Amino acid sequence: MQTVEMKGRLEEKIKALQKEKSVLLEEVKDLKEVVELNEKANDLESEVNKLKKEVKTLKDKLPQELLQEISGFTSPSLERNEGEEDEECSSCKEKLL
Repeated sequence: MQTVEMKGRLEEKIKALQKEKSVLLEEVKDLKEVVELNEKANDLESEVNKLKKEVKTLKDKLPQELLQEISGFTSPSLERNEGEEDEECSSCKEKLL
């Protein structure tokens, strides 16, 4: 009778461990996706900031009259007043850890 009890306990333990393993594997998968998305967001944010800086540098090199002539051809994000700070998007404010 002892071996039957031991066998039953071991089978329950195995089932519990398999269930825990499955849950942990799913959590690992989800966390890897979050890390990957966070890295992608950071990379894109860096690229956008570099491009904004390049646009500002190039616009600063143009004469004011020329800027006024071509203002209809620039994107709305480039038509900001000097000294106006860029607003950070809400998703950028809530960085994932």
